[in-house]
Amino acid sequence: MIIRKQDQMFHCIRQHDHAYISGEIAKHWIEPVSESVLTGVYEHDRAWIPLDEKVRVATNQQMPYDFISFPLKWKLAAYTKGVDEVEVHSPYSAFLCSKHYCSFFSGSITSEPGVREFLTHEENRQQSILNTLEISPSASERSQDFTLLQFCDDLSLYICMNPPGIQKSDEVSWFKNGFAQSFPFAPKGIQAEWKNESEIMLEPFPFKKSLTLTFSVYELPSDTWKQADQDIPLDTLTHYTQTVTLVPVTV
Repeated sequence: MIIRKQDQMFHCIRQHDHAYISGEIAKHWIEPVSESVLTGVYEHDRAWIPLDEKVRVATNQQMPYDFISFPLKWKLAAYTKGVDEVEVHSPYSAFLCSKHYCSFFSGSITSEPGVREFLTHEENRQQSILNTLEISPSASERSQDFTLLQFCDDLSLYICMNPPGIQKSDEVSWFKNGFAQSFPFAPKGIQAEWKNESEIMLEPFPFKKSLTLTFSVYELPSDTWKQADQDIPLDTLTHYTQTVTLVPVTV
């Protein structure tokens, strides 16, 4: 779950809803995107569907568990199950989802319980998928597909994690200096900035025309969370629809 704190309210967004935004970004990409890549982008956070049914009460924290602070043991089990579900319908999509989850783990975190086993399992899965595909994409094509998935994920996180209309200096640090991925039409990467509370400017612009996105945001008053002694079903919370339009920079 993505959670942003605004005043006395936690604004909660399901990971799978965030993934749907990612999929819409890929669907409207300036260049054609294959069906299996689109599926991989749309479904890359399928693992979180059962985890996000409730707002999880977190002890000794200033906010509920979000996708960053959620216990690793639970995430690893969910990641495996999520990729399993995608693989049933589209092996190459599952390959991309598996690579996405594996990219989270490097350095000291690989010594955490269960991580090495998870990585080994997923790396074996990836190789097995490539071995069984009738037409296997080249290493270059796989790299391009994975880069697109990660960009769509990052742009969607930028949309969801930042309060609408936030000043550039106050943005989430991850994307304040632009996105890490580059493309032939954007060799230096893509920059984003909120124009107002409903529009985000992108430079260079990666779509043929402006793209409007909508998603549900659930509201949890901080006082309610502080008094909770058990997890809170997300569907019991009030929610609103947030609308964001991605636009090119205008002079």
